[in-house]
Amino acid sequence: MPCPIQLASKLSGLSQHVIRIWERRYSALSPSRTCTNRRMYCDEAVKRLKLLKTLTENGHRIGGVARLSTAELEQLAQGTVPVARPFSALPADPTAPMPVEDPALQNPPMEPAQFIEASIAASQRYDCEGLRQVLLQARLQLGQRGMLHQVICPLLIQIGNNWRDGQLRPSHEHITTAIIRELLLTPVPGSQTPQHAPELVVATPSGELHELGALIVAASARDLGWYVTYLGPNLPVEEIAACAIARHATAVALSVVFPENCPVIVEKLRRMRELLPPAMRFIVGGRASEGYRAMLPDTSIQWVKCLHGLDEALCKNQL
Repeated sequence: MPCPIQLASKLSGLSQHVIRIWERRYSALSPSRTCTNRRMYCDEAVKRLKLLKTLTENGHRIGGVARLSTAELEQLAQGTVPVARPFSALPADPTAPMPVEDPALQNPPMEPAQFIEASIAASQRYDCEGLRQVLLQARLQLGQRGMLHQVICPLLIQIGNNWRDGQLRPSHEHITTAIIRELLLTPVPGSQTPQHAPELVVATPSGELHELGALIVAASARDLGWYVTYLGPNLPVEEIAACAIARHATAVALSVVFPENCPVIVEKLRRMRELLPPAMRFIVGGRASEGYRAMLPDTSIQWVKCLHGLDEALCKNQL
């Protein structure tokens, strides 16, 4: 039975971003589309993705194996075909440019801990471009959500700890957050938002100046197929609600990091729930969210305390 890209990603072990790149750049497979333009993957397509993952992890260039038949991929994976047909010999539309391997995809694979270490080293050198390239490689290798889960979130924690312990200067922390912000605001190459996708409005309430949590929410939601309207930080809840209602959004997500257990924030969250239509979901996450959950036990707010929880909440509208 055909499945959407989220499930194909889980079954194959490949990120959604890598699947899209392999489709768009290398014509590795051609999924069917629903009437709302969502990709759907049959069993054969998922099988191809698993084989391509195995082959690329064992040193084959995706450009050299992407257009082989499934039977040829199986033979190659089993070691019965010594060499894949060279990419230059593959049939192609003569009117279209030949796909070119992305140099960043040719870098040796790195573990998430290595990406974090390299990012911190680049920030210590005030090397903005070096940091940008490390994170871009992480996104290419791990996919958008893999990068968020395995690199960005642990990196931000480590940067904060190092700053607190005096190992980094405030300027090092600012460089890191600036590059991460730039990366998360940049659309992922090859990504597409399905028609009639559910819409998520993302912001932080007035007084909450910490923006990275909201940016991470927006980036993760986009990767899960949501249309995101990002309003940024420090906005009155009346303005956030006005936008969500005008856009007929499916949900609103707020990030609350600081201060913790603040009565003013409690009232803002309560007011936001009152302003939104009952059927519109209201999601609250961030470092301070658990404290506010205890202070607002009876409101119909969906609380998430980590990125995995956010993904589960958003996938309820997708799978």
